[in-house]
Amino acid sequence: MTQFPTTAQLDNPRRTRLPRASQYEIDEFGFVYRLNRKLRLQNRSGKWFAQVYRDDGTRWSFDTDKMVKELLGEVDEELTRADVEEVIGARRIPDYPRYAVTSYGAVYCIEPPSRGPNAGKIYLLQEILRNGASYVTLTRSDKTRAPVRVSDIVESVW
Repeated sequence: MTQFPTTAQLDNPRRTRLPRASQYEIDEFGFVYRLNRKLRLQNRSGKWFAQVYRDDGTRWSFDTDKMVKELLGEVDEELTRADVEEVIGARRIPDYPRYAVTSYGAVYCIEPPSRGPNAGKIYLLQEILRNGASYVTLTRSDKTRAPVRVSDIVESVW
């Protein structure tokens, strides 16, 4: 059940100073303050960014949600290979050993990449629709990529 903040929590949210920008504070909801005045945030691609000046005078722009998680200790749950294979019940795809698929078509990368936005994380692949069919882009062991129809993957594995 979702816990909504009470009025008292909204009036007095937890705040902490930003690293290397001692004039600024960030609260648990992602709002950034300078001298107890709230800064205007910028929305870029659905994420909120703040722009501040560091102690050395350089300008710094950062994702406020990521900063709150980093500074106030909120950690996202991460999938493990055991979660995907045993709990969710996904099976490895023979032609693409880095990936596993469930009987209902969810495709997971179970050998995470070393670079990029999903570096070091096991994650669910995003599907794309092409002519009414769902496709995912899979990477072979020789590093070549190919769009593969999800229904074909499910048929071959299940």
